[in-house]
Amino acid sequence: MNNKKMHTFKETVIEASEKAQQKSPPFLVMFTEKLSHIQGVSAIMGIVVLFIVLSILSPYFLTIGNLRNILVQMAVVALLGAGMTFVILTSGIDLSIAANLALVGTTIGVLTVHVGVYPVLGIFIGLCVGSAVGVFNGVLVSKAGLPALIVTLGGLTLWRGLAFQVTSGYDISGMVPIISFIGRGDILKIPMPIIIMFVYYGITSWVLKNTKLGRYVYAIGSNEEAARRAGINVSRYKIGVYIIGGFSAGLAAMVLIGRLDSSGGKIATGWELDAIAAVVLGGTSLLGGRGNIWGSLFGALLMTMIRNGMNLLGISPFIQMITLGLVIIGAVWIDMIRVRGFKRSHRD
Repeated sequence: MNNKKMHTFKETVIEASEKAQQKSPPFLVMFTEKLSHIQGVSAIMGIVVLFIVLSILSPYFLTIGNLRNILVQMAVVALLGAGMTFVILTSGIDLSIAANLALVGTTIGVLTVHVGVYPVLGIFIGLCVGSAVGVFNGVLVSKAGLPALIVTLGGLTLWRGLAFQVTSGYDISGMVPIISFIGRGDILKIPMPIIIMFVYYGITSWVLKNTKLGRYVYAIGSNEEAARRAGINVSRYKIGVYIIGGFSAGLAAMVLIGRLDSSGGKIATGWELDAIAAVVLGGTSLLGGRGNIWGSLFGALLMTMIRNGMNLLGISPFIQMITLGLVIIGAVWIDMIRVRGFKRSHRD
């Protein structure tokens, strides 16, 4: 196939992927139609309903302090969700992203607090560690052909175990001023975690919409084999999305250890599920090829509001675990509804 034909074929695959994002399913059932057509509607609906319910049930929910607290708390899950969105769009998964966060946080803590490395250099090394974990995952998935589920499930214990080993199981307290500022400081009374979150979402949204990487991510997720036949270097771009996931974990680690003024192997335990739920509730399909970055932000807000609301109402931690488990199952169920609606639209 000559270069001109190859280019035409590649553009055809990408255009088909983009049309798949925009095409509205037929009117089968109003609920199914809306879930298929409006990415993130499930999260937006949940936010509105939960906002009304919590405003009625708790006198503390609508206070300025609590609303500010919700936005700050959601930043970590949102940052993880941004990286997870790229991975899931290619029909992948990263169950190790929260363990990666713990490893990066531990690395930064050890270097800046115990070793005395210049803080900016420590942060840079930490972000490199997070990105390196992404390279590890991406190479095993794309080059070795291992299932992403298995690779990242192993990483879930591998990276967290490494974080515990580095600190001998102890937490590191007393973060350096720049880390504390990232987690608890503010600019013009806007908390730094919120600023970092929105800036990062702006950048990643632009990447998905306006760059070759973004177009290829959708093409790979829609039909990986067709993308490969079109001449797209699937392995390279898959490694790229896992690197973005690892870098996102690094940013989330900086925010979290700054907020906690502590780092260690146990931080963010189980938060990979919150990130996945946020992405799916935000309208990104677990089967890949459909979704957008801003939907994940709404999903992260919904997950944080659920946690915040249950804490305000004094609900047992065990009931909270049950509830969040049901939310995750519900998120996957909603995704299946969207997928069925999308498939019906193409059959019709």
